[in-house]
Parts: sequence; C-alpha cells; structure tokens
Amino acid sequence: MINKLNFLKKHRLIFYHIGFWLTYIMLSILAGFFTSPKTYSTGIFYFFFTYLPDIYAFYLCWCIYTLYTYPLKTRSLIISLILAHASYAVFWYITAYYIRPFVWTDGPTPRLFKFFDFITLNLYMFIKYALLSFSMFYFRQSIKREIELRIIEKEKFDTENAFLRAQINPHFLNNTLNFFFAKSLPLSQELADGIMTLSEIMRYSLEIDKDDHMTLIDEEIGHINNVIKINQLRFNHKLQIDFKIEGSTQHVRIIPLILITVVENILKHGNCTDKNYPVKIFLNINEADSYVYLNTYNLKKKGPKELSSGIGLNNIKKRLIHHYNKNFILNITESESDYLLDLSIPFSPVGNQNKSVTKIKLLEQLHLQTIKPQPYAT
Repeated sequence: MINKLNFLKKHRLIFYHIGFWLTYIMLSILAGFFTSPKTYSTGIFYFFFTYLPDIYAFYLCWCIYTLYTYPLKTRSLIISLILAHASYAVFWYITAYYIRPFVWTDGPTPRLFKFFDFITLNLYMFIKYALLSFSMFYFRQSIKREIELRIIEKEKFDTENAFLRAQINPHFLNNTLNFFFAKSLPLSQELADGIMTLSEIMRYSLEIDKDDHMTLIDEEIGHINNVIKINQLRFNHKLQIDFKIEGSTQHVRIIPLILITVVENILKHGNCTDKNYPVKIFLNINEADSYVYLNTYNLKKKGPKELSSGIGLNNIKKRLIHHYNKNFILNITESESDYLLDLSIPFSPVGNQNKSVTKIKLLEQLHLQTIKPQPYAT
C-alpha cells in the first residue's frame, strides 16, 4: 500500500496531465454528440486518436516555452514556433488523410484537400493549442516563482533574526580586544599577537560591505594571512600551508569574502598538518584577461568527519552567480582522500569598475595558462 502511494505521489504530475486530456476529449465528444449523435456514437474511439496532433502541439510548445522564455530569447522562440507549426501541419495531414481512414474504416471519407483551406484551419488549431499551452505553462511558472519567493522571504527573515541575535557592537568588540592586547603584552608576545590578529580579523569581517560591493584584493589577502596566522597559533605552528601569489595585486577589486571562505573550508575539513603533503593555495592575478585564478589542493581529514551544513560553498556559488552571472568558473574535483578547487573570477581595476566583463568562452581561448597545483602522486 505504501509503495503504491509513493508511486502515485512520484508520478502525480503525469496523472494530472492524463486526467486533463481525458476530460478535455470527453467534453469535446459530448459537445459534438448533441450536434451529430449518429456520427459520434459510432466513431467514439476514433476521436481519441484524432486529438494526437493537438496533444503533440501542446507539449511541443510547452518545451519551446521552457527553453526560450526564461530568459527570453525572442528570435529562437519565434523560429521554434514556426518549425513547430510546420511539423504540426505534417502530423495533422498524415493523421487526417492516412491514419483516420485506417482506424475508422466505415466513417466518412476525408474531405478534398485544398492547400489554403488546410493551412488556414491548421494554423488556427495550432494557435489555439499554443495559447492553451502557454497559459498553463505561465500558470505553473507563476506558482513555482511564488513558492520560490516565499522561500526566499522566509530565508531572509531567518537570516535577519539570526543576525540580530548574533549582532555585536563592533566598537565594543574592538575596544575589548585592544584592552586584552594591552594587558597581555607584558605577559606573552605570542598571546598579544594572537589577540591583535583576532582584532584585525573581526574588524574586516564586521566592517566589510555586505552588499557584494567590491573590495581590494590586498585586503582579502591580508584577511587570509590573518586567518592562517590565528590558526597557526591554535595548532602550535604545525599547519603546513603553501600559500603563493603571482601577479600584481595593486588596484585589483573583487567581491569580498569569497577567497577566504575557500581557505576556511580547507582549514575546517582538510588535513593541514602533514609535512609530506602540505596544503597548496595558489593565487594568480592575470592582468592579460582581467581574471583572478584561485587553485587549491589539500588532503582530507581522516577519521570522523566534522559536522557541516555546507552553507559556505553554497553561499559562494550564490554570490558568484548573483554578481558575475555566468562569467566565472568554479570546478571542484573530489575523491575519498583529496580535494581540489579551481576558481576563476573577473576583477575590476580601481577607477575602471564599469569595464565590460570578458565572456567566459573568450576567456577559455585567450587567457594565459596558470600553473595549477597538482595532486601528489601516490
């Protein structure tokens, strides 16, 4: 019983469509029955076959709307609808003059074929079912977008509540850390350095613009170095991290907290203490194509995995799509033992933020090849 319910729930959309067409055909047959009872009583099964071209036109148009309306591609949409009408006309002709007489041998003979009359009636029927398909497609998309909007609003509400619960006055935090720094300086230089580094980390995290505005990559790199430094103190300088930078970082702007999220993910889930297999983080600023390339490689931690919500990586993808649309590359190669990430994002030079972004296909053909960290041979 449970399996049947699961099957019905999984395929309920198909049953909805089947039910719709059965109802539609039956209503059409009943409407015609009152006009011509004799014809509709003897050829009732034949009329089910008659609607095949119409059903074909309905779902073909549905597929076209799915491909070319979100986002709207006007030229492709028009050309596809014209081709759809041509194929519908051929299908309708074959059905009317070859299949129908075969299915209903004692029915009326097809009327004499006249090209203009045939095309006119065929175009009318195609427009009818194309509009019916569009109305149902638009209705379904409207419901889908309304659900997505409600989910987004709920996530926004939850995020705002979480932010309010976790909100800390930046000035209070900064003053408190400065107090701890002053008190710890006579006791331990390493402790004082750790407090100052933590103060710089918190300052950057709290003061950075949260609206995906640009930040200097030098500030992001400084934040990465501070995060690595504070973790070195946590693990008694046992972390093995090879962080290299190539290219000029001056006047380069990117959206903030993207690179650091990748590094924090490595520190959380990677094996960072093996001297034979240090973590590799390679950052290349390529002025030739105005792209920043981040390539990382690390071994995974062994033993029980640390609990993770996956918010970090999902957040990166959403912000990259939001800001760069499709003009970025994010590839992740993962196995049971290691993890490799390749990220390519365009940067905006200071004073030229409105410069158009190079298309990704052109990037793949023209950009200078970067030296990516390769997995260790086993």
